[in-house]
Amino acid sequence: MNLTSRTLTNERESPWTRLNMVPIDRALSLGAVILFAAAISTAASTAAKAGPRVVAGVPEVITGDTLKVQGLRIRLSGIDAPEPDQVCLLPHKAYDCGYIAATALMDLTAGTQVDCILGPPAEDGAVVAVCRADGYDLSEGMTYTGWALALPGVESRYHNIEARAKEAGRGLWRGEFVMPWDWRRGERLPAAE
Repeated sequence: MNLTSRTLTNERESPWTRLNMVPIDRALSLGAVILFAAAISTAASTAAKAGPRVVAGVPEVITGDTLKVQGLRIRLSGIDAPEPDQVCLLPHKAYDCGYIAATALMDLTAGTQVDCILGPPAEDGAVVAVCRADGYDLSEGMTYTGWALALPGVESRYHNIEARAKEAGRGLWRGEFVMPWDWRRGERLPAAE
């Protein structure tokens, strides 16, 4: 008879067999599985109760759609702003619209703390987040001022805000520009080269 992988040396019957009990090695394995399952269940329950991850602090503006808060690089959700060194045109004048977009975000965050609800990571390693400054949605503010665009193919309320900014001729909509996603692929304005 097998008891914890050792055989009994005498010929009498194992007490485990008589009592119809599970051998120790199988009982320990089963116990370990039960404890592991309980630990996973508890961790999942705790994470669900904790809700979304939030980071808060004084922001450092990196670009027109990217901040650094507590050392974490955050991309504003649902929008795209001109890249650093991206050139746009006004009548009779070229200007660095990437720089202007960044200063617009600086203006929206000046002297305040931001609260960001973190989402998934972006392709470049930043974390996508909905950020608010004094309760105001920064993606909405950037789109409203015309210095950021609603991401194409993404359902969001920012498309309606962008349409109103375009109609009013705010920010980028005062002149000519290449969409930031096209600019990253190499498209440029002919007069801006």
